[in-house]
Amino acid sequence: MLDTQARQAWRDGQLLELTKREYDLLELLVRNAGHVLTKGCIFERVWGDDSEAGLEVIKVYMNYLRTKLNAGGKPDLIHAVRGIGYVFRE
Repeated sequence: MLDTQARQAWRDGQLLELTKREYDLLELLVRNAGHVLTKGCIFERVWGDDSEAGLEVIKVYMNYLRTKLNAGGKPDLIHAVRGIGYVFRE
């Protein structure tokens, strides 16, 4: 569950402690649930065109976000689509 006004997220009633980037990434994925987002699209919308980070930063942040979302052995909601990007599925 997302509260976009407060920029907070919960899973199974537990507040997730997310950084700004992690929240931005989760919000993008949730708003586009079921649709595969390319790495280029994710990078542009979360990091912006003028960021000096490379696309590999997406994988790092996906791992951070998955660790927090899947705490306690919960099923994965974020799925990698090989060679393309990522999709959020409940």
